[in-house]
Amino acid sequence: MTGSSDPLFNPLAYPLHVSQGRDIRAGHLRGCWLEFADLVQTTLTEDRVFMQAIEAARSRGSLLSDQKLGNLFLVLRYAMAADAPIFEFGSYRGGSAVFMASIFKSLARTSRVYAFDTFEGMPITDAVRDLHSEGDFHDADLGGLREFIASHDLGDHLSVIQGRFDETLPDVLTGGVSPGVLHIDCDIYEPIKYVIRTCAPHMRDGGHIILDDPLHGSCLGAFDAVQEVLVREMALTAEQAYPHLVYRYPPLRAD
Repeated sequence: MTGSSDPLFNPLAYPLHVSQGRDIRAGHLRGCWLEFADLVQTTLTEDRVFMQAIEAARSRGSLLSDQKLGNLFLVLRYAMAADAPIFEFGSYRGGSAVFMASIFKSLARTSRVYAFDTFEGMPITDAVRDLHSEGDFHDADLGGLREFIASHDLGDHLSVIQGRFDETLPDVLTGGVSPGVLHIDCDIYEPIKYVIRTCAPHMRDGGHIILDDPLHGSCLGAFDAVQEVLVREMALTAEQAYPHLVYRYPPLRAD
């Protein structure tokens, strides 16, 4: 594993270079290393924590690429507060939530993943913006996910939140949970707008908004939501464009 002399793997080095409210050098390093230097295959495969987490994710059934899981790993392990909660919107079978919870378990952290999903398929979608339809991803197997969490001793790091986001998210936020990372993987226009607007006032300093879908050809609704809320309303500048779109909120301040 690359040593702590490399700033990408040294949490004490962050932020690396603040520009327009984001850590632009961190975004460059993660994105370029993952896209052009085979970071997962050449480096992360030597990391025991990463390998245990990716094995759990694949065992449960994650749809995310190795590069996207690698990016989540780099942000969670090195670039966020050790106790920050993670809100995941669009968990499907729970593979990426299991991945993140496994990281926290291996590192003996107190962070918890809140996995939000109907676990019964998508709600009504926007007929113009979204190619996905109501009921897509209905085969989430919530019972199997709960059994997996119990059998892998992940209960201290992973909470399953079943229901529409507008029905479940307010209660979690009212309970005093302030997310440090939003991992948004719900594909469609209206839910993405809703969760960003609702979570933003509650986010911890240094928070990451990580979006899985906007650059996929089937998810122009997700890209519309990013443009409308993050770019036009919140005037944010992206920290990273591969393999995820990543934004920082509240914006970072240069010292």
